[in-house]
Amino acid sequence: MNRLANWEQGSEFHWLFWKESECMPSPWGQRFVPYGSGRDALRAILLHGMKSRGWKRLWIPSYYCQDVVSSILSTGIEVKAYFDGPGIEICYLKNINEIVRGDVLLRVNFFGLRDCPSKERIGINGMEIIDDHTHDPWSDWAWGTDADWCIASLRKVLPVPDGGIVWSPPGYDLPVAANLSHRHYVASLEKYSSMFIKAMYLDGRFSNKDVFRRLSISSEQNISIRSDDVSGISEWTLNILESFPIKKWRERRNLNHKILLSSLDNVNWLTVLKTVEGSNCCPFSGIIVFDSSARRTYINDKLIENNVYPAILWRLNNTLIQNIPEEHKDLSRRILSIHCDMRYEERDMKKVARMIRKFGKEFEYIRHH
Repeated sequence: MNRLANWEQGSEFHWLFWKESECMPSPWGQRFVPYGSGRDALRAILLHGMKSRGWKRLWIPSYYCQDVVSSILSTGIEVKAYFDGPGIEICYLKNINEIVRGDVLLRVNFFGLRDCPSKERIGINGMEIIDDHTHDPWSDWAWGTDADWCIASLRKVLPVPDGGIVWSPPGYDLPVAANLSHRHYVASLEKYSSMFIKAMYLDGRFSNKDVFRRLSISSEQNISIRSDDVSGISEWTLNILESFPIKKWRERRNLNHKILLSSLDNVNWLTVLKTVEGSNCCPFSGIIVFDSSARRTYINDKLIENNVYPAILWRLNNTLIQNIPEEHKDLSRRILSIHCDMRYEERDMKKVARMIRKFGKEFEYIRHH
């Protein structure tokens, strides 16, 4: 991997050129329906279930992306929260009550950290299940799930401008494919352009980030605009999905996570969330939980000043449904996601870890003076 002239870490994918041709099978095989985004995929399966299976109410984790919740609500289905989030053992029986006919459950593999849940602990009482495997679509859980349907947002883990997917492990009927909307067509082209231009920026061909940032922001706005229509995937994204060296990229992400974890060991004011001992999980990113929201804010701001762009997964200050526990709102104010994907090497992860340690100590000094 060439070192980047304009170094940065995090933020959205630039266009990657890869030499490897090693492909990895996917849990969905050849039977899936692609959509423009993960939100479109989830809306498509919900609309399908409401029409053909009598779904009336969806149970979602209390810790979940509010932009996705907004998209879910646009389908008209009733939404209720059950207590579930990062670091919680999967046990739905004690977290879901008042189950009635027409209920459906959404499960989430938070940040790729969860192992495949055992069926003995699930106890869904006949509810149909949708899994969200966005954070690791090739996990053991995705391969061995007992869910009725699965969805994933492919553009969160792959360098593509758009893309979501729906499949059914037991082979149930899938929602119909959707046409590529004009809005999404434009958004995908904008995102593709921003990825290529960002690659040129990182290669040192020019120094103005605004050139690709404007396109990236515009594309995200177009993808996120509330619409009654579900869009299909762009042809260019669909055609390149099978060309990626998924196995190698997952191994790199897993290794980068271990490097970050090791580099932040014994820091008493943060915790890096880990996978289950002995599991074959591949973390989506380095999920750091700080001891206070003030420290998280300070470190996040300082990282950005130094060209490190973490993500906050997710903000729960203004939740869209009731019964979101205060402990999850508090967690969302203390959490930070450090990118660990295939774009980075050991030196990148250690550099970011050194910054986190440094800025955390600065915060300590400022707080006591």
